[in-house]
Amino acid sequence: MARSRNYEMDMTKGSIMDKLMLFTFPIILTSMLQLLFNAADTVVVGKFAGHVALAATGSVQPVIGLLINVFNGLSLGAGVIVARH
Repeated sequence: MARSRNYEMDMTKGSIMDKLMLFTFPIILTSMLQLLFNAADTVVVGKFAGHVALAATGSVQPVIGLLINVFNGLSLGAGVIVARH
């Protein structure tokens, strides 16, 4: 007989710090990967495309970050609504 894994976490019992770290670690990791991706973009564009393209890439990065955060917030909000129903 196969054992089933329990992927649920009761965040109301036990140490809050452990649960908070487990909850925020994926968010921190995705933010770090996004920053590394943006840095790699800047390096490649700066090396091969010139200073005008580098300025364009640098000016667009905050807009892309804003869009990513908006969609992350929307997906988290949708997850809460789905979980409640």
